[in-house]
This record gives sequence, C-alpha cells and structure tokens, in this order.
Amino acid sequence: MVARRTAATLWNEPAALSDSVTRNTRDLIRFLLRESNLLRSPVFVFVVLASASRTAMIFLINETAGRGGPDWLLFFALIGSAAVMLTATHFAKMSGVDLVQRLKLKMRNQISQCILKADVSFFQSRAQGQVYHVATGHVNDISGAALRLVGIFQTLLLLIFCLGYMAWQLPASVLATLIALVVGVGAFFATEGPASRANRKSHDATVAFYDSIHDLLRGYKELRLRGSRRKALSRTVEAQVQDAKDLTIASERHFSYGQIGSNGALAALLIAVVVVLPLITDADSVLLLQLLTLVLFTAGPIEAMVGDLPALSRAGIAFRIFRNLEEDLENNAEHDATADYDDNRPAFRSLELRGATVHLTRDVGDDDKARDRFTLGPIDLTLYPGQSVFITGGNGMGKSTLLQLLTGLRHPDEGQIFLDDMEVTRANVAEYRGVFAAVFSEFYMFRHLYGMTEDERARLQANIEELGLGEGISLTGNRFTNLSLSTGQMRRLALSIALAEQRPIIVLDEFAADQDPSRRTFFYDILVPRLAQAGHCVVAVTHDEHCFHKCDRLIRMEDGRIISDEVHAKTAEAG
Repeated sequence: MVARRTAATLWNEPAALSDSVTRNTRDLIRFLLRESNLLRSPVFVFVVLASASRTAMIFLINETAGRGGPDWLLFFALIGSAAVMLTATHFAKMSGVDLVQRLKLKMRNQISQCILKADVSFFQSRAQGQVYHVATGHVNDISGAALRLVGIFQTLLLLIFCLGYMAWQLPASVLATLIALVVGVGAFFATEGPASRANRKSHDATVAFYDSIHDLLRGYKELRLRGSRRKALSRTVEAQVQDAKDLTIASERHFSYGQIGSNGALAALLIAVVVVLPLITDADSVLLLQLLTLVLFTAGPIEAMVGDLPALSRAGIAFRIFRNLEEDLENNAEHDATADYDDNRPAFRSLELRGATVHLTRDVGDDDKARDRFTLGPIDLTLYPGQSVFITGGNGMGKSTLLQLLTGLRHPDEGQIFLDDMEVTRANVAEYRGVFAAVFSEFYMFRHLYGMTEDERARLQANIEELGLGEGISLTGNRFTNLSLSTGQMRRLALSIALAEQRPIIVLDEFAADQDPSRRTFFYDILVPRLAQAGHCVVAVTHDEHCFHKCDRLIRMEDGRIISDEVHAKTAEAG
C-alpha cells in the first residue's frame, strides 16, 4: 500500500487507534446519546410504540389461532395493533432520518469551524486526504450510526416484550432464547477484533487514495507532459484502490463469520422450540406453535440488529478518528480565532522583526531519519509606511519563508515581531494579519468573494479593468463568472483582490514573473510607486535585476539571512 505519512499526524497512524473496538463503540454510543438527545427525541416514543404494538400483534395472533374460531373483538384489536405498528414504524424511521441529518449538520459545522480556527502550522504539516475522508465519509458513518442505534434499541425493546410473553407461556423457552442471544452476540464480538483491524487499514488506504486524487486534479498538466509519471501515478492509484478493496473485503469476511454464528444460533433456537422443548417440558403442540410464531416473528428484527452491529463497529472506529482530528485541530487552534476585532487595520507606524528565527524540518525520503533542516534568521528588519521594498536572492534562500513569517503565517521559533508598540504573539496574531494583503507564489483563487464589502467589490471591478482583465472576467453578484485564465491573468486577478482590500502592507511573491513586458513595466513604473505614494508599504520578492533601482529598499538574502539592506537615495533623502 502506498500512503503519505507525516510525523505530526498522530491521527494518521494505527497507534492512534489502539483503543479497543469495544471502547470505540461505547464512546460512539455516548456521543450519539448526548449530541442527538435520543432519549428525549420523538423517535424514542415511536420506537416504544412500534415494539409494543408488534408484541401485541403476536399475542393477538396466537390468541385468535388458539380459540379455533373468529372473534371480532380480537380481529379489530389485531387490525388496530397492525395499524399502530405500521404508523409508529414509519414515524420512528422518519424521526430517525431527521435526527441523522441534524447530527450530520452539527458535525460538519463543528469540524468546519475547527478547521477555520486552526493555526496555520496545522495545514503546513498535514496531508489533505485525511481531512477530506474524516469530514465526508466518517461524518456520514457516525451520523448514520444514530439510525442503526435506533433500530438496535427497537429490537431490544421487542425482545424484552417477547421474553415477558415467553416467560408467561413457557419459562424454559426464555432460557433457550437467552442462550441463543448470548451465542449470537458472542460470535460477533469474537470476530470484531480482526474485522476492525482490517477496517482501520482500509481507512489508511482510502486516505492515500484521496491524496492521489488531489495529485491527479492539481497536477493534470505535468502528468500529461510525462508518460512515465502518469503511469507511475496510475499504478499507485491502482495499488491504493486494490488495497482498500482487499482490506474492506477482509473486514466484511470477518463480520460475516460473526453473522453466520448469530444466524446459526437463531436457527438452533428454532430447532430447540420444535425438538428439544417437547422433550424437557409438557408443552402441547398449540403452545409450541405459538412459541414458534413468536420466534419467527422476531427473527427478522434480530437478524437486522446483528447486521447493524458491524456497521456500528465501523462507525466506532470512524468516531475515534474523527475525535482525534478534532482534538488535533483544537490543540492547534489560534487563541483569537473567534475574537471580535476589525479585519482591516487602517494604518501602522512601523513593523519590526527582532532576531526572528524559524527552524524548518522536512522529510526528503521514506526513511524517517532522512530529513532536511533549514534555518531562517535571525532576521532584523523594520518596515515603514510609504516604502517599496524588494527582496531578492537565489532559490531556497528563505524569501518565501520570510514572507510567511512577516505576514504571521509562521510563528518565530526565536525572536520577536512588533507592530507599532504591540508585540505579536500567538494570542493576537490573527489581528496582526489584518495589516496585510498578499499574493503569494502559490495562491488559491476563490470563485466567491467571501467577506468583501460593497466598496471593496467596486474597487475590485475597477482594478480588473485597469489590469486588463475586463474582457475575460465579470462579476455576477458575489462570484466570478469565469476563472479559466492563464497563470499571468490569474495572478493579476489575485492582485486585483489584494488591492481592493486596501491593507497597509501589500506582499507580492514573484508577481511579475508571469507577466508580459508591458505588464511588468506597469507594475514597476506605475503601480508600485503609486501604492507607496498612497502610504502603503509594498514588499515584493523579485529577480528582475534591471528594476532593482526602482524600489526604496533592496534586501538581498542568502542561506536564510539578510546579507544586505540597501536604502536608495530617495528614501534616504525623505528620511
């Protein structure tokens, strides 16, 4: 099996799922009872009515058959019981469906809010496939378990009512039924362990498949330029799908063994009613027939209950993975992610990095010991309004990491960051980010204009026209009508959005690299000076040496350090 592994992802490892399956299922049931408020739900009333009316039907059928002739009172009572059973069963099912959908809504909102509140370090160390699988498939498994729990509860109520009826008719039949139930449920638990282990491995294979689908969608151009790359990824996907299939089949095979044992116990109970009970009791044929009717009438619900147990076990594993992800997100939550502050800070006096240092470690091979280490800093840098600051240096020298540190998307491992007189900490970094608008080298373009005001949308439309995108892009309401753009056009659209926000500091990572000569000239000669004159601080990573003289400050980086900070004449004179 091919799977991506990240050292920080505890919930992606089998060790994180080492709790017993019984504990997982128990925790799941507690969660469902608490979050769905099942015992106070209307579904509980309908389940009790459905089970009681089904038992009443069995009693009335046996009474009618035992009297050997029609009894209109019993007949109408039988019709009434059937009507109550059908009606209660319908409303129990629909109430259960409503309960499942409300629980699914709650869980999806819950995990979405956790993701939105998570610190950026979470996303820099996690593969996306695991999050996708938990937020979609596992949420469905967990919420669907509520309906299965309702069905199991209904069957247990039916058994309680029927056992009372059996005790009244023939006490020995109660012992035989209990033995069959113990054997049947025991057969399930005997196979649950290996089935659940296979199910956990199937989960890992599915996560790896989701990661590969991400590669297929995001790397479609690169895959079509190299046939061997495409074939290798194809083989990887086939292996992942095959592993998921084989492990799922293995899991279901073990569960099937348990179900065979349960069905065997039920068949043995039927045989005991017609063969063994007559030998050890003085029950006549009419009584045995009534007991047999009782067993046959409850066989279907019992088989359904046993069939739901594997799904409940799988949901227990899904719940453990869900909770591990949720706890991981909560442990990595930003302190002020929900604080009420102004998302746009209108101005700043200075931004200072004092000895700011970031230590990076990344995997470079399958061996956990094969790791590449890089240190950015210590960085001492002060930015002021009205400056244009260009950053240059070779590839891998730390320019992009510096921008992430500067914008609060990475936290310094050592040193400090000050905005005016405020030290930036994890407790206030979300407010600090309100100073920045950015177009990173790798950016994501949202089709919807989330969070933009009417004024910002008006400025966006003007920016689109000025940057030569008017013919290819238009806004309909709160969304773009077309995002089928070239790389350079997409980057200009991202810049249009960043400029519309009018943040004090505008960060641009290799913006001009994808632009034609006329667009570069506009960027360096018109746009950047205009922004600086308007009081913005423009921080741009660039390799265009012929334009270095057009900025107020030129910062050169090498091996994660600033080796020079040249202040040009106009800035020195202004100072």
